[in-house]
Amino acid sequence: MSSVKKIGLFACTGVVAGNMMGSGIALLPANLASIGGIAIWGWVISIIGAMSLAYVYARLATKNPQQGGPIAYAGEISPAFGFQTGVLYYHANWIGNLAIGITAVSYLSTFFPALNNPIPAGIACIAIVWLFTFINMLGGAWVSRLTTIGLFLVLIPVVLTAVAGWHWFDIATYHANWNTSTTTDSHAIVKSILLCLWAFVGVESAAVSTGMVKNPKRTVPLATMLGTALAGIIYIAATQVIAGMFPASVMASSGAPFAISTSTILVAGLRRWFPPLPLSPA
Repeated sequence: MSSVKKIGLFACTGVVAGNMMGSGIALLPANLASIGGIAIWGWVISIIGAMSLAYVYARLATKNPQQGGPIAYAGEISPAFGFQTGVLYYHANWIGNLAIGITAVSYLSTFFPALNNPIPAGIACIAIVWLFTFINMLGGAWVSRLTTIGLFLVLIPVVLTAVAGWHWFDIATYHANWNTSTTTDSHAIVKSILLCLWAFVGVESAAVSTGMVKNPKRTVPLATMLGTALAGIIYIAATQVIAGMFPASVMASSGAPFAISTSTILVAGLRRWFPPLPLSPA
């Protein structure tokens, strides 16, 4: 691929963070509501693990950059390992693509209630998956643009919640939501780790895309570490503030948790800046 069509550090970081922060962050507040705010320890452990894995990919990209990332590195040990890693990786991505489609439909149903019905929702999910497939066929430059745009669209409600949501944060609600599971604290943390790790699927994105990256020995390590760190910070801030904004039952039953938090913030802001006009007496 010519260097003109290859992606740089900013776009590559967007690919890493965007691939992780799709369905990973969008639905996690609803999934973690059954565990509670204690999931912050699951986040800490998961971030340490994800950053460790990101560091491994960064070092490998520095020492021996190869297109294909973990698939190519496993193939260095044995062609059988490379084949097995490739098959499992593609299966994981197929499942992840379905999760992205389902997440997109869940949030779109806020604006289009018809998507709450199974048949329209299924058709919309299939259409979204095929749309992403078509964009992937156009090449790495198009993919990086899409993921960067998608990252900003995801960040708008998430960052708004993580920053402005503290005004609605209630410590009593947070304490009530601390451990909403029926297990001990240690078991709740273990359960949260399994959910939190899903949010870091995509940490390998820069390493897999080595052949489409400018100056991979520098870009891939930086993009991997920066993208993972950015995602981790936003994950903790957004999920913890939501745990103090709403009762766990509200989040657990929501298909679009950040739509609820964002609407709460925006409606309150509109009422503050544009108070309703008093009705004049007849």
